[in-house]
Amino acid sequence: MSQPTISLQITCRGNTLAGIEALPVPVSVTPAGHLVVEPLEPVMRQATQAFIATWQRLCAKGES
Repeated sequence: MSQPTISLQITCRGNTLAGIEALPVPVSVTPAGHLVVEPLEPVMRQATQAFIATWQRLCAKGES
């Protein structure tokens, strides 16, 4: 089974600011073979931190 993923698009007033592709979604499988999605908070936190770091780096470049 391949790892499920999620893609995010960050927008502001209809303008796309960034896109994050193929973030892995944490899952587990029950003994009966059912797929269970684990909490997405760690994935979303990591994606948000990456976006903020990129935004800050680009803003710093623009100021120099």
